[in-house]
Amino acid sequence: MSNYPKYEKYNKAKKKKKPGYYERLVRFFQNSKRIIKIASKPKRKDYFLVFKICAIGIVILGAVSYVIQLLFSMLQELFI
Repeated sequence: MSNYPKYEKYNKAKKKKKPGYYERLVRFFQNSKRIIKIASKPKRKDYFLVFKICAIGIVILGAVSYVIQLLFSMLQELFI
């Protein structure tokens, strides 16, 4: 037998025990309850702002895809 201390004593990255399913479920419901208390219903102005941002994104994406399709159709005609 040696007088050296055990290796676990010097292990800095001690493994923490993972919480079980019940603890995780309880923590999820606690966090959900906290978020619902803090959350507020968005105003009409906020809905309209989100709508405008989405509409602009859809228009830009459509324009980019149209340009790419046009370029590929022109290149296809050149090589055929």
